[in-house]
Amino acid sequence: MIAGYIFLINLSLKEIIAKLAGNFENETLGWIILILAIPYLVLLAGLSFRKARNMKPFKISRLFKIVKLVIVLEKDKPLRPQVLTMTIRNTGKNEADIDAPVLEFRKIWTKRKFKLNGINGNAIYPMYITSGNTHQLRIETSTFHQYDRSIKSFYWARIIVTDVDGRTWKSNSVKLRKSLVT
Repeated sequence: MIAGYIFLINLSLKEIIAKLAGNFENETLGWIILILAIPYLVLLAGLSFRKARNMKPFKISRLFKIVKLVIVLEKDKPLRPQVLTMTIRNTGKNEADIDAPVLEFRKIWTKRKFKLNGINGNAIYPMYITSGNTHQLRIETSTFHQYDRSIKSFYWARIIVTDVDGRTWKSNSVKLRKSLVT
């Protein structure tokens, strides 16, 4: 047993690297590390460029304007609801300019998102909600089931609301049907 531990200690990575590094000069090791780091730096630069390209412009006034929204999603039946009711309440002191909300259906590993544009084909978003006001939208799930039959097998639904400045709020998750997990 002790011989096995000694064998593992002799095979440790630290020892192997020290033996290999002893054969090279310090300048050569520096060049090897630099060459190996270049692909990681290129990948990091590409990811940061993609993030910067997708970001909205930063405004100083956004730091001082605090918008408080409460988003609630309710259902008409405990399981397999026909109507979901979204309620957006502005509880803050400032006005909110919200974009079209997104209805997200979720399974365990799968998500399906739908943008809610308005009522009866009339676009009502972006919407301006003053402080203390409430907006309510009734969502019929049958329209989404007609569009995609696989949505009937999804377990949860929730609403994601963004405003014009890019802040996001999420509602509570509503259970649509029973599963082995829930």
